[in-house]
Amino acid sequence: MPEHKPILIVDDEENCLRALKDVFELENLECITTNSAVKALDLFTHNDIDIVITDVRMPVINGIDLLKKLKKVKPEVYVIMLTGYGSISDAVASIKLGAYEYIMKPVIMEDLLGHIKEIFAQLEIHSPFEPTMALKVPMPRGKVLLGNSVRIQNVGKLISKIANTDLPVLILGESGTGKELAANAIHYTSDRCKKPFVAINCAAFPDTLLESELFGYEKGAFTDAKTSKAGKIEEADGGTLFLDEIGDMKIAMQAKLLRVLEEREFQRLGSNRSREIDIRLISATNRDLYQAIAEKTFRADLYYRLNAVTISMPPLREISEDIPLLAEHFAREFAGRFGRKVSGISTEALTALMKYNWPGNVRELANAIRRSIALSDGSEIREFDLPPHFSLQESEALTPHAEKSKSLLLEDIEKEHILKVLDIAAGNKSEAAAILGIHRDTLLRKLKKYGVE
Repeated sequence: MPEHKPILIVDDEENCLRALKDVFELENLECITTNSAVKALDLFTHNDIDIVITDVRMPVINGIDLLKKLKKVKPEVYVIMLTGYGSISDAVASIKLGAYEYIMKPVIMEDLLGHIKEIFAQLEIHSPFEPTMALKVPMPRGKVLLGNSVRIQNVGKLISKIANTDLPVLILGESGTGKELAANAIHYTSDRCKKPFVAINCAAFPDTLLESELFGYEKGAFTDAKTSKAGKIEEADGGTLFLDEIGDMKIAMQAKLLRVLEEREFQRLGSNRSREIDIRLISATNRDLYQAIAEKTFRADLYYRLNAVTISMPPLREISEDIPLLAEHFAREFAGRFGRKVSGISTEALTALMKYNWPGNVRELANAIRRSIALSDGSEIREFDLPPHFSLQESEALTPHAEKSKSLLLEDIEKEHILKVLDIAAGNKSEAAAILGIHRDTLLRKLKKYGVE
């Protein structure tokens, strides 16, 4: 590793201090060690330090309080928390206060060194440290790709690399993971940003209507065609066309879309005139397209045309370290929108959010915070402001943990969770969809899939 400022290590266990120091010295990393948080504060104020590694459980001043004090002295400092007594509340408090990472003991040295390398890379790019924004680009309606997690940061890096190409992009991920947000980010980072970004949900239209929506039509093309109309493909000329839920597109439409991609031209319905088109195509799906190809419901040649680059949006349960950041972001957004003086989220509420399994992903989180802001009458969101099923006790009962479930199949777990949320909503599908953070049509489709009346 290249030379960097010394790393401050704080732990009241001498064996741990010695082990960390030995490993760091083998990696040619300069470090300063102390077994006291009080001494650590003195060392920090008298040395130029960017990285601090501290234990959580220590006498006099614990790691959480040390983190607060370090951030007051130098807000951009990177702090890695170590603990042999893992607790969600401590992790939530640490992340909320600005800790870079929360690691359980015994420490896996390769992982710790990996985090140090990531921080060094950030220090070379950012000053001061701004880890929360995976991609700094102006987007409509204040949208932003946020995340401290490595997976979201990697999504931002990939978007930056491929934005100014014309490569088709396929975005994969569960409902609510932010696939359209990633598509927006690609468009607004590219040199097409001043041209239209046109989105259409392929699952929202029957076959015949989807064709006219995409290709447009001439007057008289069919009975109700009283005037000519441009389609989404034409509207997106020069810009980006985003086809959401492309896995739901029928085979006949897939063939017509493939021709547009190959020939870079199309015809309106009812016209023999071919129109040249210049679009960047981004598509998204929550379906397994390999399985769809095997079942002959999706064309293999179209699949290979669509996925020149594949971006996978992780489910929220796999990037739980981003939940406090996202929750605070949504709280600020909706507080401003509703004119509420809510400054943040209580540790108890964040702990409840961290314990939840998030089948509806980021969209469900946004809906939960929006509801909480609307109902809150305090200066912060408290646990009882959250929807009822987010309380710690009910969350544990509601969230379909694999060990409590009769089946380990994802479909069975999802079905079980949907039924429980429907029960909470007293059968109201619109309310259940809002709780789950999905569109009502998506809920109806899932209910039909699972044979639920």
